[in-house]
Amino acid sequence: MVKMSEFLMELYGEEIPPSAQLLGESELKGSIEKLLIDKKINYSKLQTFSTPRRITIVVSNLEKRNSEKIKEIRGPSTQANEIALKGFLRSQGIKNEKDLLKKKIKDKEYYFFKQKVVEKNIVEILAEEIPIILSSIRWKKSMRWSSIEEKWSRPIRNILCIFNRKVIKFSFAGVNSNSYTFPNYHYSSKKIKCENFKFYRKVLEEHYVILDSNDRQQKISQNLEKFCKQKKIKLNKNEELTRRVSDSIEWPNLFFGSFEKSDYSLPEFLLTTIISEKQDNFSFKNQDGELSNYFGFASNVELKNFKNLVRGNQAVLKARFKDAEFFIEEDKKKSFSQRLEMLSSIIFYDNLGTLSERAERIQKLCEIFAKLNKISINENLDNLIFSNVDLSTELVKEYPSLQGYVGGFYANLFGMNKQLCDAISNQYKFNLDEKKINLSLVLMLSQKFDSFFGFFFSKKKISGSGDPFGVRRTVLSIINILIEMKISLDFSKIFDAIVSLYKSQGIEVESDFSSIVEFSNKRFTNFLLDKGFNLDLIRSTLEEKEFNPFELLKKINLLDVFLKTRIGDDFFKSYKRLNSILKEDEISMNIDKTLFEKKDEAKLYSDMIILNKHFNEKKDNINNNFFANISNSINNFLDNVIVNSEDLKVRNNRIALLAECKRTINLFFTLPKA
Repeated sequence: MVKMSEFLMELYGEEIPPSAQLLGESELKGSIEKLLIDKKINYSKLQTFSTPRRITIVVSNLEKRNSEKIKEIRGPSTQANEIALKGFLRSQGIKNEKDLLKKKIKDKEYYFFKQKVVEKNIVEILAEEIPIILSSIRWKKSMRWSSIEEKWSRPIRNILCIFNRKVIKFSFAGVNSNSYTFPNYHYSSKKIKCENFKFYRKVLEEHYVILDSNDRQQKISQNLEKFCKQKKIKLNKNEELTRRVSDSIEWPNLFFGSFEKSDYSLPEFLLTTIISEKQDNFSFKNQDGELSNYFGFASNVELKNFKNLVRGNQAVLKARFKDAEFFIEEDKKKSFSQRLEMLSSIIFYDNLGTLSERAERIQKLCEIFAKLNKISINENLDNLIFSNVDLSTELVKEYPSLQGYVGGFYANLFGMNKQLCDAISNQYKFNLDEKKINLSLVLMLSQKFDSFFGFFFSKKKISGSGDPFGVRRTVLSIINILIEMKISLDFSKIFDAIVSLYKSQGIEVESDFSSIVEFSNKRFTNFLLDKGFNLDLIRSTLEEKEFNPFELLKKINLLDVFLKTRIGDDFFKSYKRLNSILKEDEISMNIDKTLFEKKDEAKLYSDMIILNKHFNEKKDNINNNFFANISNSINNFLDNVIVNSEDLKVRNNRIALLAECKRTINLFFTLPKA
C-alpha cells in the first residue's frame, strides 16, 4: 500500500527584502514542482510562504514510495528462433529460460522477464536535489558571507527540513539541516523543534510570527479600518503599500500619529508619496476628500508606551517634508527652457538620441494624434516640447515615481494653462481619468508610443516574467486606452511616423514592425483572456502584419456572437470540411470559370465574390445571410463535385476555387483548424 507523507522546509536567516521574498517563493515552488514531476512523485498540495526572516515550502500528501519495484522487460516472440531467445537471455543476464514468463499482446505471444529495480527513495532524492535547487535560485541580487561559496539573498542561519517527521540531512551555505525553527527575534531567540506543518504554523503564531502574507495584510487592513472609524476619516487605499509593509514584518502592530498642518503647503501628491513611498506609512483623507494630517505605520513590536516611536516617525516625516520644500525652491531657479537644454545631455537609449530629441518627437506626435482625433492643440503646441523636462529636476531624482506629476506642478507654478498642466501630469498614467478626447489623451498616447517603439529600436530584450523597462505595461496601457476611447488606430501608421521623425533627426533606426506586432499580439491575447474570451477564438482574429486593438476587439466580439448562432455553427462545420480538403501547399492561380462543369462550382464562386464584396464594404457587422449562403455552397460543392478530377486543369481549378474561398473567409477571421 502506498503511504502518503508531508515535506516541510524553512530557510531562516537575516531580513530579506519584500521583492526578494516573492521571487524566492516563486523560484522554490517552481523548482520543487519540477523535481516532483520529473521523479514522478505524486502529491496533493504544494504551498509556499515568506516573511522577512524565512521562506517556507510545504508539500502535502506526498507519495512515500518503496525503494524497490518490479519492471517487466519484453523479449522476442515465443515463435522466434532460438538465436533471438538466447540473445535476449544474454543481454539481460538471465541464466535460466524458466525465469521468463509468457504474455499475449494483440494476439501475439511474447517472452517477458520480471526485473527488480532499486530506486532511490524520496528522502534520498530530496537530500540530493535540494542543495542543487537552492543553489540554482536566480536572485536579482545575491551575496556570499563568511567563507561560504553558495549565494543567497541574505545570510542563511538555519534550515528546517523534515519529511514524515524525520530530518532530511543535507548541508547548504555552511548550515546543516535540522528540525528546528526560530520565533520572532524581537521576542525570543529560543529554537523550537517541529514535527509537522500544522504544529510549525501554530507554534510560530504563538511566538509572534504570522506565516501567511495574506493574513498579515488582513490584520493590517483591519487595524487601519478600526482607526478610520474612530477618527471618521478614510484610508488612501494602496494595495502595493499594504503588501510591502506586510512583507517587512512578521507580527504587524499598527501605530498612528499626525503631522503639522503647516506642511500642507506641499502639493498633495508629494505629501502622500513621501508618506507612503519613502516611509512606508499609510495616509488618510478627511470626509471632504482633502488629505488628513494623520498617518499610520506598522512595527514588529507590541508596545504599551509607544509615544517615543510615534514622535520619531513624526520627526522623520517632518525632515522629509523640509527636504521636499528645499528641492522645490532649487528647481524653481531654472526655467523650462533651461531644463530642456539639460535634457540634451541625457541619453534616451543608446544610439537613439537624447531626451531633448525625444521631447521634439513627442511634440510632433501630439500634432499627428490631434489631427487623427480631429482636435486643435495649437494653443499648447509650443509648450508641449516641455512635457518631460521634469526629468532634470531634483524632485524627480528623489522621487522617480512622480515623473509627470512634478512637471505638471511646475508648469502650473510657471503660469501655464490648466489643460496643459493636467496633460503633463497624467501622461504616464495607465488609464485615463476621464473619457474625453483632449490634450491629456493626445500627450499620453504620444509619450507611450514613442517609449514603446523606442524600446524595440534599441534592440534591448525582455527576458522572463519581469518588466524592467515597463514595456509590457506600456503596450497594455495603449491597448486599454484605444479600446476605452473607441479609437481605431493601426500601429503601423504611428510606427512609420516615428521612423520618419527619427530620420529627420539624423538617427537611423532598424525598423522591424513584425516584432512589434508579435509582441503586441501576445499582450492583447492576455488582455482578452482576462476578459473571458476563448484562446482559439482570439487567435482566429489576430493578424501578422497589422495591429489595431479596437478593430480586433470588434472583430472578436462579432465572431463570438456569430459562432454561437445556428448559422455560425453550421458555417464552422462547413469551413472545417473545406479546410480538411486543402493541403499546406494550396494552389494559387486565377480561377477559370470556363472550366466549371457543375452548377455547384459556379454557385460557390458567386457566393465567394459576394462575401468578398461584403468585406471590402467594411461593414461593422457580419451578415449572417452571406455566411449561410457560402456555408451551403461549400457543403453542396463537397457533396456533389469530385475535386480530384482526372482532368488536371479541372482539378487544379477546383482546388484554386476552394483555396480562394478559404482566403476570402480568412479576410474576416482565421478559424482554428479541426
